[in-house]
Amino acid sequence: MRLTDIVGQTTAVQTLLNALHTGNIFHAYLLYGQTGVGKETTALSFAHHLLCQTRSACGHCRECLKLAHNNHEGLRVLASTGSSIKIDQVREIGEQVHYGREDYLVWIIPDAHKMTLPAANSFLKLLEEPPQKTVFILITDNLEQILPTVRSRCQLIRFAYLSDDEVLRLLRSKVDTAQHENQTVEVIVKMARGSIGKALKLWDSPLIQRRRWVIEQMLALPRMHLAEVLGLSQRWEEDQELVRADLEIMLQWYRDLWYLRAGIGDQVVNLDYLNELSAICQKYSVENLQQITTMIVDMLAQLTRNVRVRFIMDNLLITMKKGAQA
Repeated sequence: MRLTDIVGQTTAVQTLLNALHTGNIFHAYLLYGQTGVGKETTALSFAHHLLCQTRSACGHCRECLKLAHNNHEGLRVLASTGSSIKIDQVREIGEQVHYGREDYLVWIIPDAHKMTLPAANSFLKLLEEPPQKTVFILITDNLEQILPTVRSRCQLIRFAYLSDDEVLRLLRSKVDTAQHENQTVEVIVKMARGSIGKALKLWDSPLIQRRRWVIEQMLALPRMHLAEVLGLSQRWEEDQELVRADLEIMLQWYRDLWYLRAGIGDQVVNLDYLNELSAICQKYSVENLQQITTMIVDMLAQLTRNVRVRFIMDNLLITMKKGAQA
């Protein structure tokens, strides 16, 4: 793929095209932004331009044909071996890049924020004395976790959220959207929040069915007796990843209620439940909706620690029930 084929990242693409046109190639680039907005695709495209004999990712020259068959010796991608990038992996990169080269060697490092501190310090030494004809492309969705001294030696390139129209266009180019109703496709696009990667994940996962079940509980909650609310929390699965997905569905539900209470219905995501949202939103005060959404955000943060899911779910569901009575 050529850089000009990248969708929705005009500024990032233009920065890289300018580097190619002027020949002013940095030793290290740091591509950052939300997951699923095209960072890895762009990194690979830029690498193809650099390694192409014409610097245009022509697709026909000897180098491009090697790239097409994934056997170009000038392109390396650091393979993830776990939850972190360790110093031994960085040292191995260092051993490889110091061989003399006539043309570019491009190293792509996904999830660069996963470098341990020793690994990051070792990588910093590579950047302080950059080998000729070597280009590092670091990719992250968590810029703050990149060592500041590493960031300062890279050209930072920010990747923006995609528009809903861009996500929809990309989704339709990759999957057969005809198998779903238009409204369902629209909901997936809005739930993706500017990420084609998230849209594709939603498309291939059972989350849409799970979303329906969670929303059914949110609709029933105002009518439940307290004993039923407690029973529901006890039945809730304790799988943390599933609960995280459930909480994100709840968060969007209560944000939608807040949007309707605030008179900004064009921001609603759960459009297929617009009638239900409109009917139920009057049961909540704006203050209680803010309290509930804040509580869900706090719970999402707590899930990174070892907490009892059912204990925090008890408190949340009771707060939701009480909020509907305000």
